[in-house]
Amino acid sequence: MALIFYSLFWLLFFFVARLFFFLSQFKETSGNAFSSVAGAFWHGLQLDVSATGYILVIPMLVLITGIFFNSDRIRIFIKLYSYLILFICSLIIVADSLLYKYWGFRMDHTVLFYLRTPKEVIASVTTVQIIGVVLVILLIFITFLLLYNKFIDKFFKDFEKIRLRIPAFLFFLFLLASLLIPIRGGFGIAPINAGTVYFNKNIFINHAAVNVIWNVGNSVFNRKPTTNPYSFMDLQEAVAIRDSLTAKSSAPMKVLNSQRPDIMIVVLESFGNSLIGPLGGDSLTTPNLNSLCNEGVLFTNFYASGNRTDKAMPAILNGYPAQPTESIM
Repeated sequence: MALIFYSLFWLLFFFVARLFFFLSQFKETSGNAFSSVAGAFWHGLQLDVSATGYILVIPMLVLITGIFFNSDRIRIFIKLYSYLILFICSLIIVADSLLYKYWGFRMDHTVLFYLRTPKEVIASVTTVQIIGVVLVILLIFITFLLLYNKFIDKFFKDFEKIRLRIPAFLFFLFLLASLLIPIRGGFGIAPINAGTVYFNKNIFINHAAVNVIWNVGNSVFNRKPTTNPYSFMDLQEAVAIRDSLTAKSSAPMKVLNSQRPDIMIVVLESFGNSLIGPLGGDSLTTPNLNSLCNEGVLFTNFYASGNRTDKAMPAILNGYPAQPTESIM
């Protein structure tokens, strides 16, 4: 009974977390039908159950030891463990709701790169924002902490020492092994992934269906290696292919009248060709930029070096290609 209510507690937490995400992205949410929003809760339940399965692993291991040791210590440990997970999850939920507005995808291990430079992170937000974030984190954390103390903790208080230890030990081992089913998302060949819960044509609704706690944990434990994952051929062969793609002329085309021009680089981040008329975009949004395109040299087959600022700046300023797994900025 204790494990059932403990599982329901975490499913309720993830329900509220998804509701909080929808409310924090109210502009995006209001543009979708109620059926789509409700569908995110239903389809996202798969990842909610999987995340709950992961959280249950440690309590299950501890309860197995409760067959042989004092149960009150077991209750205290599970209580402190739940507090810790609640705080971490509350922190992730609030941080994700803020970052989504800028990143456009659910939080993953990428945020760990920015935590290496906390001063820069703090400098990019205002004091009011920091206070607001802290208050919301504490509100979510304390609310569910009180719910746990009121409704869940009492079930572990009555966990008495079991007489038939061996049968009970085998039964709990079976329950522990059975957690693999919800964690994997069923009996299918392939385990569950974030794309499993995608069901809508609107990417925002699909993102809302993703359990951000599961997503962060999955991305952390499945990070790509720091070694080069793209070494598919001999280095000399790769160099030969690269050299064959570059021009061999020793006389470059001259487009400037001055030998020592003053060059100013203007970086427009997240500025796609849909906003530039000569590149096939809207002709009214950027009239001055459109005129500059007609006066100078316009590259019409130009692609971004990466999807983040730390990949773009080395490419723009140094001509250095974006790195697939690590930031060099």
